[in-house]
Amino acid sequence: MMKSIVITSGKGGVGKTTVTACLGKALAELNKRVVLIDADFGLNNLDVVLEKENRVVYDIADVIDNKCRVRQALVECGRNLYLLPSAHGYLGERVSAQNIKVILNSLAVTFDYVLVDCPAGIEAGFNRAVGACESALVVTTPHISALRDANKVITLLGSYKIPPTVVVNRVRGDLLAEGKIPSKDEIERILKARVDGVIPETDGVYRSDIPKKPFELLAKRLCFGTGEPLDPAASYRGFFGGIRRRLHKRS
Repeated sequence: MMKSIVITSGKGGVGKTTVTACLGKALAELNKRVVLIDADFGLNNLDVVLEKENRVVYDIADVIDNKCRVRQALVECGRNLYLLPSAHGYLGERVSAQNIKVILNSLAVTFDYVLVDCPAGIEAGFNRAVGACESALVVTTPHISALRDANKVITLLGSYKIPPTVVVNRVRGDLLAEGKIPSKDEIERILKARVDGVIPETDGVYRSDIPKKPFELLAKRLCFGTGEPLDPAASYRGFFGGIRRRLHKRS
């Protein structure tokens, strides 16, 4: 049965779109067939992050307007991974949660996961994307402003009866080891939600040469419910970890 997950955040600039792209790739590498849907209409850039902007022929607006079938609009992004691009420009009331649900239903026969990249914040675009999905990943950074906004999103997701889990992005291992940013357990207490992924700051870019482990761990948590998120502070603890922290501050 296909799982639909909305990737959302309260605050913009926390790396939500990059997390969507990297998680989609990690799920595909687990032999799951994955579609990424860019639901950030007007400010969309998932095709750019995936480096497929020149491959786009049709987009989600064309599907909604019956100018093409869903499968004609899909852009292949690698083995098992596809993108349904967003439309450039304002779509207004032409797009609804029901429109997106119809698209998801048409994909359910073939695909295992659909990740819907949602606009940041809690405006109309958020309601459209959330209303179409069955679960949510809330992306935040370990900074107080982002955590406050994430908490607001999690509270709102409760009104949709959508179970949220959290991805903490751009975590500096040296600051975590020194207790200068909250740990995974502390964030779980603050947000009252499970943290399924912790992504080090150096992994916040979609590139073929980035370390895959944090996203592999996140994908396995989502697929199988096993394992623990990466601990970015592990290499900064102990005697040699202290040396690494001092070197990191000098660089």
